[in-house]
Amino acid sequence: MKKILVTGSGGIGGVNFVRALRATDEEFFLVGTDFNKYYLEFPDVNLRVNTPRHSDSTFLPQIKKIINEYQIDFVHPQPSSEALVISQDNELKSKTFLPSSTIIANDKLTTQKILSQKNIDVAYTKTLDSLNDLEKNFEELGGGPLWVRSKKGAGGNLSLLCETSTEANHWINLWILRKKAQLDDFMIQEYLPGQNIAWDSFWFNGKLIASYTRERLEYPFKHISPSGITGTPTVSKIIVDEKINKLCEMAVTSVDSNPHGNYSIDLKGDTENNMHITEIDSGKFHTTTPLWGYISSKFFNQDPKYNLPYLYTKIGLGEISDPEILGNDIYPKETILVRHIDCGDWIIKDDGTKVQVL
Repeated sequence: MKKILVTGSGGIGGVNFVRALRATDEEFFLVGTDFNKYYLEFPDVNLRVNTPRHSDSTFLPQIKKIINEYQIDFVHPQPSSEALVISQDNELKSKTFLPSSTIIANDKLTTQKILSQKNIDVAYTKTLDSLNDLEKNFEELGGGPLWVRSKKGAGGNLSLLCETSTEANHWINLWILRKKAQLDDFMIQEYLPGQNIAWDSFWFNGKLIASYTRERLEYPFKHISPSGITGTPTVSKIIVDEKINKLCEMAVTSVDSNPHGNYSIDLKGDTENNMHITEIDSGKFHTTTPLWGYISSKFFNQDPKYNLPYLYTKIGLGEISDPEILGNDIYPKETILVRHIDCGDWIIKDDGTKVQVL
């Protein structure tokens, strides 16, 4: 039985990753780690280890100790922060299926610059040398509303849609005063009012193996979040759009000449719903990608290779050396995923039928 280490296993993405592997007929010995001892109770793992945060100097030594002690065959770091520090350690990276650490390390601003140089549409963005730049930035970007965003992080980290430069000034100052951020952490970005799209892809040695596209329709507790964005959506729908596929494939190969692993892209539509890329998360599944893998195995009754976490793990273990190209749009279009805390998870098919999946 192969032994898999899943770091950050207590988060939603980690729980879903474990669930996707458990949905197959193959048995794995799964070791889960997390810095939150309570969330560590969620995943269906064989062994739980409470580890420090990725920024702690003891994090990597403890991960190595777990690998040696339990003879781990493959390591899946779910959070981007943990994927980055693990990829920077050559000994640990050899146990993973991750892109280069230099690719994972690209923040939103670096990605925007790379894509712009390739004439790929992105959200217009300004950086700040001083808070005095805000008024000029708002003028140059056509006035509010504009997004104040963090260059790094997920789940709407440090984000607020601001109508004026004064609002933006107060928002940024708040986080600086709280010592939760520095001025250089922020950027100002145009507001794009169109569709909110997520594109997930899986690559092997420069070849696209599989992808699918979702439209995000609702977020949890958006009415009490200042930005209205709270990370993973409660309602999303599988869509098929060849233009989005081509745009995102071009974007991935622009940031990585030899893509290898998982690449997740966020896009937003402008006033005419032309798509602009706002972020590429290299080396990471979007939170619900493993959940779609679980649904693929349990409810779509697809071949296990369409369960992307399972396929990724089998390749990472060296048990598949030449994966079949599955292509774009691997999940049934118009399928809606509805989920919320304590309410269960449901899919609504294109014919209107509803199935509870969790």
